[in-house]
Amino acid sequence: MRTQIAILLFLLVSCTDALGGSSRDEVAWAKSPDGRVHAILLETNGGATTSFGYLIELHPADHRGEKPVNAGSLYGAVRSDCAYGIDLHWNDANTLVLRFDSAKKMDVPASVTVAGKRIRIAVEDGMKNESAPCGGMAANRAAANGS
Repeated sequence: MRTQIAILLFLLVSCTDALGGSSRDEVAWAKSPDGRVHAILLETNGGATTSFGYLIELHPADHRGEKPVNAGSLYGAVRSDCAYGIDLHWNDANTLVLRFDSAKKMDVPASVTVAGKRIRIAVEDGMKNESAPCGGMAANRAAANGS
């Protein structure tokens, strides 16, 4: 019975991805002031009945084969009354700041280690970005690139 449930779940997830039911797009990145770490923001989209999800990954700038470090996830994050997303900012070489107005769910560690460095993750909610374009970040990036 467990095997049948596992197979069914695998098929459902596979079909959702194949039919375009969910996506995962790189929508922003920011290099640390010392150039040693890159912060990558990924937007997930599960379709019309869900909000956007956001994953933050940190990578060593030299990409020494290390896997990305998970630096948090947010669901339903918005930057204004009509714009979804998160703004990434580095306060200094050891502090990444996530700025947004609000989020439905948030799981962000206080700090992570990447490329041998301890990076503090700071959250600044209540920070509206009225200049952010309305909608999801991936759609806006695609429109800006003419795709």
